[in-house]
Amino acid sequence: MKIRQATLDDREIIWTMLRDYKSASPLNAHTNVDETTAKSMVELILAHNRGIILLSEENNLITGMLIALYTFNLWDQKIRYMAELAYWVDPQYRGSSAGYRLLDEYRKIGNLLIEQKEIQYYTISKMINSPDLKYDRFGFEKLEETWLCQVV
Repeated sequence: MKIRQATLDDREIIWTMLRDYKSASPLNAHTNVDETTAKSMVELILAHNRGIILLSEENNLITGMLIALYTFNLWDQKIRYMAELAYWVDPQYRGSSAGYRLLDEYRKIGNLLIEQKEIQYYTISKMINSPDLKYDRFGFEKLEETWLCQVV
C-alpha cells in the first residue's frame, strides 16, 4: 500500500469516491446534492494548489483518499490552516493499512506546512459513522463536537 498526491489525471476516480462518500454520509442534505461544487473543489485543489488530495493505492488500484483545503480562519484572516474535507477508504480496503497511511501522510504534510509557516494548524473531522480511530495517536487533540438537527 502506498500513498501519493493526486494529479489531474486522477479526477474521475476522485469523483467516483466522492459519490461513494456522499452516499454513505449520514447528512440528509447530501442525498440529492449536485456534483458541480465537489468537482470545482477538486479542480481548484489540483490545478491551483489550494490544498491536497492524497490517494492510497495498492496494485495500481486507488483504495482511498483524503482531501484537505487550505483556508483562512473565520476570526482572523491572517491565520491560514488546512481543513480536511473528505476522508474515505473503499469498504473492501477498510481494515487494511490504507486509512492509517492516509492519516499519517496528512499529519506529515500538515506538520511540514506548519514548520514552513504556510499554515498555523490543520484539522480533521470524524463523522458519526466513521471508524473509531485514535486521532490522538497522530497528535490531534479533540477541540469540539458538532451536533446536527435535520429534517428526516
